[in-house]
Amino acid sequence: MNLKNSLLSGLVLSACLAMLIGTLSSCNKKTESEEEIYMPASAVAVKEFSLKSKTGSKVKLDSVFFSIDLNKGVIFNADSLPVGTDITRLVPVISYTTSASAVTLTQSGGKTTGEIDYKKNPSDSVDFSGKVVLKITAEDKTTTRSYDIKVNVHKVEPDSLVWDQLAVTPMPSRQGNPKSQKTVMFKNKSHSLIREADDSYTLAVAADIIAGDWDKQALALDFEPEVRTFNSTSGLLYVLDVAGVLHASADGVTWENTGSVWTNIIGAYGDALLGMRNENGTLVHTSWPSDAGYAELPVSEDFPVADYSDFVQFSNRWTTLPIGFLAGGRLADGSYTDKTWGFDGDQWAVLSEGMLPPVIGATIVPYYVYRKTSSSLVQTEFSVWMMIGGLRSDGNYNRRIYVSYDNGVNWYATESYMQLPDHFPGLWNLDGIIVEWAKEASLSANWESRASRMLPGMSRVKYEVEDYKVYWDCPYIYIFGGVTSNGSLNNEVWRGVLNRLTFVPQF
Repeated sequence: MNLKNSLLSGLVLSACLAMLIGTLSSCNKKTESEEEIYMPASAVAVKEFSLKSKTGSKVKLDSVFFSIDLNKGVIFNADSLPVGTDITRLVPVISYTTSASAVTLTQSGGKTTGEIDYKKNPSDSVDFSGKVVLKITAEDKTTTRSYDIKVNVHKVEPDSLVWDQLAVTPMPSRQGNPKSQKTVMFKNKSHSLIREADDSYTLAVAADIIAGDWDKQALALDFEPEVRTFNSTSGLLYVLDVAGVLHASADGVTWENTGSVWTNIIGAYGDALLGMRNENGTLVHTSWPSDAGYAELPVSEDFPVADYSDFVQFSNRWTTLPIGFLAGGRLADGSYTDKTWGFDGDQWAVLSEGMLPPVIGATIVPYYVYRKTSSSLVQTEFSVWMMIGGLRSDGNYNRRIYVSYDNGVNWYATESYMQLPDHFPGLWNLDGIIVEWAKEASLSANWESRASRMLPGMSRVKYEVEDYKVYWDCPYIYIFGGVTSNGSLNNEVWRGVLNRLTFVPQF
């Protein structure tokens, strides 16, 4: 084939291909009215959601933060509104794409039902006491997205200190109806020294108070212990006998006479035990072991000699040695004191005066409270020392709980919802310990996409997420014993907790 014939054949082939492509194109071509227009997800997305402030409301509604889960179509406030907040007539502020053709809110199951055209009436109030569904329709009038809106309100006061009557258990004695007891923490286990009804003695030890798993052992002692002096350091247990002789034990069963005579035990300071003894008619501060290095200084006339609170200690970045303190107690003349005394490893000094009622036999435990630090609803957590119980100088039991944010320098009465309830008995010479209770809950569908962060104010709650469950530790206050109004031992163990700490961590 010559060059001319080759070119003609190529032109014919090209023409045939062109006709074929044109035919296929005309067969697949749709008219403009038949074309499907792709609408991106952003066309029906909610950008922001909030509530308008409401005149007369105690809650700053416009500061409430709402999470928007675009994947699951849920809008909610993780930090619930206060108990009793009226959510039947709230005005939402919704930000969405300006090209949306329709935005509606459907109310059902509450006090008000029906549909609101939000585009036309953005100032209409919505009843969130039932189910509310937000529906956004895109510009194509076909693409839609629905969102469940949940305005959460606490069903109980989150910062109430709750003492569950159903959780009360008897003292871990061998015989029942014991005469006296003292409970301390030693090597991460609760140790209760108990004088039984027949004047024998029991050592009850529990690694898990929650399970009620007590190992109760009758003690064969060659001395008569003053039960309320029972105390512990990091390595040893201590108790005075009725003659004031100090005894030490590594296990609470076998005891050794130290040969040292004291008038009372104050408590542990590091590995040492602090107390008081009589030196030729002068009461002096002392310690054990005798070579612990703390000077035996005279006890001040306004220092309590008996029935003071637990001696608790702490360390911080500003101290080279731990600081310990105690509150209240009975002076040598029998009067009650309202002072808080602190020890820095060198000397004793008054930390506060007049901020607590004169009280004897109170217990002090480390705990947590939550306070608003801004205009928002977010609560910030504070570690505090909490003083519970005791007998006042007027003869009445102290039913107010006091907290200190600054290690005994200042004390404050807590709100009414944190005070001891009527069903809690009046007690003094009671013992308090903190027990961490492992809790778990199933993850809701809303949480899965935001498991990487926690809300402000919940940072203390350590949690783990595994297999669609969340695990966290909740601190409970356990109160042992205490003397009642008739002078007998309260044969009970009470359990209290701040409501907020039992809530599933929001993250």
